[in-house]
Amino acid sequence: MDHEKKVMLQEIAMQPGFVKDNLDGMLTAMRGMLASREPGTLQHGFMIGCGDSYCAALAARTYMMRATGRFVEPVEALEFSRYLVGDLPANSFVFGVSNSGTVSRTIEGVRLAREKGAWTFAVTVAADNRLAQTAETLIKVNATPNIKVAPDGSRVVTPGTVTYTASMLGLFVAAIAFGERVGHLDAARSAALVAELRALAGAMAEADRTVGPLAERIAATFTPERKTVILGGGPNYATAYFGMAKWFEGLTRPCHVSELEEWAHEQYFITDEATDTLIVLPPGAGRDRGLEQAQAARDMGSRVIIVGETGDAAAKAASDVYFAMPAGIPEALTPFVYKLPFEYLSCHISAQQKVPFLNFNNPKRQQVNFRQIFDSAQKSAATGAAAG
Repeated sequence: MDHEKKVMLQEIAMQPGFVKDNLDGMLTAMRGMLASREPGTLQHGFMIGCGDSYCAALAARTYMMRATGRFVEPVEALEFSRYLVGDLPANSFVFGVSNSGTVSRTIEGVRLAREKGAWTFAVTVAADNRLAQTAETLIKVNATPNIKVAPDGSRVVTPGTVTYTASMLGLFVAAIAFGERVGHLDAARSAALVAELRALAGAMAEADRTVGPLAERIAATFTPERKTVILGGGPNYATAYFGMAKWFEGLTRPCHVSELEEWAHEQYFITDEATDTLIVLPPGAGRDRGLEQAQAARDMGSRVIIVGETGDAAAKAASDVYFAMPAGIPEALTPFVYKLPFEYLSCHISAQQKVPFLNFNNPKRQQVNFRQIFDSAQKSAATGAAAG
């Protein structure tokens, strides 16, 4: 197996330990930062990012709103910085999410929001990167970067796994601390939420024991001529979106993502015997609709692969392949665990079919990509023009 694939598998395996080892420290730090400022007037929340960071914001939406009692909206960074920030309401708070802290569009959005008077947070790995220096408050996540430097000086770039977990954990921890500070969470409710987060490490480790081997066994069946469609709803629309990203990054192949309802209105029409339909289906508000969509996909000849809870007989019966997740995880927290099949599948398919991650064996592919993400000109609030 290529070195980059081994690194990705190592990073996938790190995730339960990351949650276990970082939760308490991140929560203590967040509580301390919030104690220095009176947040009671803050009413309007936004979480912005690109790529996996945007997925983390999507995954945290329901949790953030329920913990804080505020309406908090995930927004793609350009939509925020170029279209929304000009009309940002008073008493806003903005979480900018970027593992590297160097993504131009997220930095731009945070800078413009801060200029408008919003309380801005950087969810990132270090205090000295551009995002952290742009925001007012740092939410530090201690993740391994996606872009790593090998001993020989070469770069090893892997699809995000533990970095995505870290970004989500930063937002979920912030939600609890913020909810406490504004008085929306009493001590008992806060303690219950922390206990649920703490239990995630065990659930992630339990899932890891079965998901990896199953993904490796079926990887060869995902041949290049087959179509892939991934469905999810609520917090797991983020998981479906993240899964699509792993297909792009790990396999450099087309993949469709669909919100759970929209599949019947859109991707259904390309579903046939050459389609793999993957449905993220935990117990929750969207489960019944997901079962209906699974039946329709099967009626059209698609192979149906469901990520669902252990013991869900109906979901298992509706699938051709079933990834069984540990029981009892609250739906709002399932994105931490239910993403695992997409991480393993993208890595094992890539390894078995000898596909370089991100097509970065082509130096131009990497050069242009880094230019587009890290070196894009930023908009100036004063002039509206782009500035380097």
